[in-house]
Amino acid sequence: MAKPRLVAAVLALSAAIAAMGVEQRHDFTTTSAAAAPRAYVVGRTGLVQVVDTRNGTIVAHADTAGHATGVAVSPDGRRVYVVNGWTGTIAEVDPDTGVVLDRLFTQVQLSQAAMRPDGKRLYVSASGGIAVVDPEHFQLVAAVKVPGQPQGLAVHPNNQVLYVANAQDGTVGVVDTATAFQTSTIQVGGLPQHLAISPDGKRLYVSSMELGEQTPGTLSVIDTTTNQVVGSLRVGRGAGSVAVAPDGATVYLALTKESSVVVVDAATMTVRERLPFNAPGVAVAPGDPRVFLATGTTTTVLDSSNAVLATFRMKSGELEEPRPRQFDAAMIAFPPGQPTATGSRISSSQSSKSSTGSS
Repeated sequence: MAKPRLVAAVLALSAAIAAMGVEQRHDFTTTSAAAAPRAYVVGRTGLVQVVDTRNGTIVAHADTAGHATGVAVSPDGRRVYVVNGWTGTIAEVDPDTGVVLDRLFTQVQLSQAAMRPDGKRLYVSASGGIAVVDPEHFQLVAAVKVPGQPQGLAVHPNNQVLYVANAQDGTVGVVDTATAFQTSTIQVGGLPQHLAISPDGKRLYVSSMELGEQTPGTLSVIDTTTNQVVGSLRVGRGAGSVAVAPDGATVYLALTKESSVVVVDAATMTVRERLPFNAPGVAVAPGDPRVFLATGTTTTVLDSSNAVLATFRMKSGELEEPRPRQFDAAMIAFPPGQPTATGSRISSSQSSKSSTGSS
């Protein structure tokens, strides 16, 4: 199908914008080779800020000019894909310069996004299905028909399976990425919203909620080897984004209805503690023990014990527009991890040689 293209420099900003104020809570240094050097933070209004995670410097920012509902990053970190869901567009952003390189117009309402670990496909949930995008040529190459108003997405580390949270029918769809066909569904109940998969690919976590004044929320866990629900936990009100620690032992779930983040023990599926943060977005980079929270005008960084390492203040009201907008961080994304057969990460050049599936 023809793809309208708009290659426009919406913003041409320096890749080294002056550093923001960083409110340090603890002295820390990032020494791990696995530590993510950048966090890609997206605000509700479509503003993007790229943060140096060592010191909180905003190295670039962009405006995708639409309400943002999803975000994904290429494995090499050189492209950010922002879903402007209400307008049905996907913006391709250069995180070094802040330039919006291109836009893909789908003509349907969109929701969330997930990048395949090998970088060969970008998946975006849409009304009635999943849009499959070839990131290299930035064009729509397939559409997956799934029922139930798809929302959250997660891709198995082996690149072969895409999981879809089907909000209307209370299921998680299992999609074969090679054929772009949903092969089965897993009943989880409620209204599934967000997904996160463990680094080893053996556990899939689903946040769901039920309608009503209290909007009770549930965290379910699926064994991906059997596609069976093996545990569930009532977590409180709402069902926000989910992230899994690199060792797979801890799960973080954002509950915006309660202005808290729930910390769950993955082995026992019990709540360890509730953190008092109003954070619609929670993210963990592959191999990085830190936890990143999208906390409005700031990005909050926690260590593995949930102590605050730093609070990075985001830039606000600095774009040249008639009515400067307050930056309201809602989502944080990192490049996906690509494991080898032994479970360690490999480079993007290596992953391109070991990809499986085409859709």
